[in-house]
Order: sequence, then structure tokens, then C-alpha cells
Amino acid sequence: MGDYDSQGALYEANKERALIYLAIFREIQKRHGKEEAIDVMRTALIKRGQEFGNTLKHFAPRDFRGLCDSFAYVPDGGKMFAPEEIRCDGSGLELKMKKCPLKEAWQSSGVSDEELKTLLKCASAMDVGTMDAAGFALKIKTWQPGEEGCCYLEITEK
Repeated sequence: MGDYDSQGALYEANKERALIYLAIFREIQKRHGKEEAIDVMRTALIKRGQEFGNTLKHFAPRDFRGLCDSFAYVPDGGKMFAPEEIRCDGSGLELKMKKCPLKEAWQSSGVSDEELKTLLKCASAMDVGTMDAAGFALKIKTWQPGEEGCCYLEITEK
């Protein structure tokens, strides 16, 4: 038996997560319309994000370095999302995710730019829930056609 490729397995798991999100989104949209699909996905992902955010509460209100290390570089030290730290100081944290395995999986599956924007809006709800439960304010700008990388996050004291 060869060496186990944990990094490859992690990427494949996130690709599979993206494709599950896509299938669920499309099925809800088919049955109940686009707005309902967005609402259901965002609501569920906010709740999931809150569970993770509860583990980060001890960084509030201003330990942005601790938050950055425990949020931006999870789960693999930053390889998967390639976060660019634009700012991390006593007043806040700004990150630009240079990569996103969800976005890459959706693009590989042939979604349109419009559907990709919608899926990223849904997926970003997990970060919304995470930061809310952790006790931080979050402004997030999801990817738009023509942009490099993926999401931009500005995290500040609540």
C-alpha cells in the first residue's frame, strides 16, 4: 500500500462538498425557485458556520492574529484557500482568498458565471455564521466575473 495523500484527500473531500451543494441547490431551485434555494442554503450554512464560530469565541473581541491563524489557515495551513493577509492588526483582519476548492469544483463542472456567483453567495453564509458566533463583525465580498482568486473578507470588532 502506498503513502496516503492526505492533502489530495482533503481537496477531493472539498470538491465533493461543492458538488453536493450544487446538487442540493439545483434541486431546491427546481422545486421552489431560485430565491428559496438561496434562502435555504444560506440559512443552513449560517447555522453550520455558527457551530465552528463557537470554537473561536475566545479570540473576541480583538485577538485578530489568533483568529486569523485558527480560521484563515484551516484546515491545511493555508494551502487550500491560499489566504493573502492584507491586514492583521489590533483593529481588524482583512483577507483575500486566492484559491477556493468550491469555486474550482463548480467551474470544473461547467456552471455559468451567474450560477457561480449565486453558489458563492450561498457558501459565504458559512463565514457569516462563523464570525457572528465568534463575536466578530464581517464584511464579505464574494467573487465576481473577471476577478482573480475568490472572496475578500474584512473582520472587525463587533
